[in-house]
Amino acid sequence: MTSSSFFYEAQPIFFRSSGNGKPVVLLHGFGEDSHVFDALLPHLPTGYQYILPDLPGSGASPLQPTISNSIDAMAAAILALLEAEGLSSFTVLGHSMGGYIALAMMEQKPNAINGVGLIHSTAFADSEEKKTNRRKSIAFIQENGAAAFLKTAIPGLFAPAFVASNANVVDALVFKGNNFKAASLEAYYEAMIARPDRTEVLRNAQVPVLFIIGDEDKAVPMQDVLQQVYLPEQSMVHIMQGIGHMGMLEDTAATAHHIASFLALLN
Repeated sequence: MTSSSFFYEAQPIFFRSSGNGKPVVLLHGFGEDSHVFDALLPHLPTGYQYILPDLPGSGASPLQPTISNSIDAMAAAILALLEAEGLSSFTVLGHSMGGYIALAMMEQKPNAINGVGLIHSTAFADSEEKKTNRRKSIAFIQENGAAAFLKTAIPGLFAPAFVASNANVVDALVFKGNNFKAASLEAYYEAMIARPDRTEVLRNAQVPVLFIIGDEDKAVPMQDVLQQVYLPEQSMVHIMQGIGHMGMLEDTAATAHHIASFLALLN
């Protein structure tokens, strides 16, 4: 694993890469950084270069307010990073908010992307109810701080049975939440509230699309995603039983298997 940085609008975006071969970009979600994929990486197939950015405001990458508050701006930043690395074609797999960014990248530069994966993610815009709940979360963060918010929010991302039997995994993610700044989480929420519906991106997709769905996912409900899987010309759909929003941690081996099957399809 190598660590690097790319300066974008005078601020560094840090990223890590592992392996050699066809490039595969892994984009983390809200309240995470690139290390959320660390358990997954050893299970993924060889023959690929895995690129794991810390989105601006997460992990080692400092907050860039005018970028972190926009899904489109974060997508443009990641595309610029990949271009600077000399990569003209790549696969993008995004978890949750990372999936929103992956779809925006596909909209901005469709010819560069040979496959896109939505890991517990959706092309739908936020409903009014979802926007209201996000604004309530922003108010909570402003009053109580980022760590307190993530401590309450993270356990609900997992299936209850997993939380009961794997408290150490949940606690480790909560602990990492202590590194987040309130301003980063607020910016991400504003970005997600403002993002448009991108089902048309799926409908126009000329490349295969991977959907990994948890049947106990409360953040991105299965029934919402199932309405989208028929939109691309070619979809690969995996419904993970007894899994919430964090499949790469709840069932790492199965998630890696689904990704490996998708990457094999692209060859």
